[in-house]
Amino acid sequence: MPWWWLALVAGLPAIAEESLLDQFRLLSTQGREVLLMPAAETSLQMPSVLGTIEARSYDMAYRRVHIVVFDGQTFRASTPLQGPSSRIAFDPSRRRFEQLLPSIRVELADGVAVHALAEAIGGAEVTLFESLGFAIIDLPPALHPVEALARLAALAEPPSASIRLRGPRIELR
Repeated sequence: MPWWWLALVAGLPAIAEESLLDQFRLLSTQGREVLLMPAAETSLQMPSVLGTIEARSYDMAYRRVHIVVFDGQTFRASTPLQGPSSRIAFDPSRRRFEQLLPSIRVELADGVAVHALAEAIGGAEVTLFESLGFAIIDLPPALHPVEALARLAALAEPPSASIRLRGPRIELR
């Protein structure tokens, strides 16, 4: 479990919560770690080094440019400055950038009231997959998935939850 997740569970001061999205951070999702790219409008010209990944982002007139160096290769992505399309992560195992979906995945356990959790964090809709053991909480456009995870972590008994990434497109032949 990454160090920042432990800090979220312990509860961060209000000033630190405001900067959740202003920096690079590693997140676990779907059985692998990904590097979350900063979503705020803060220009980060200085490279950040997280393990074997070096990353930096900077703003241009209407776009944010993200550059990641991993295993000697350089990967680039460009996103809008704001909105759901600006929320991306770099997946080292797939060696590409992926867009964050506007939802989170919550693992179902005994006593987890998913609809109450969704209401507590400001979620829009819940889709249950009881036989698979998880639920998807759709988020309103203004709520970043990382903020939703932080809100869940602040609850008395936080469930296991993770961000979701847009999967690869299926090519039909």
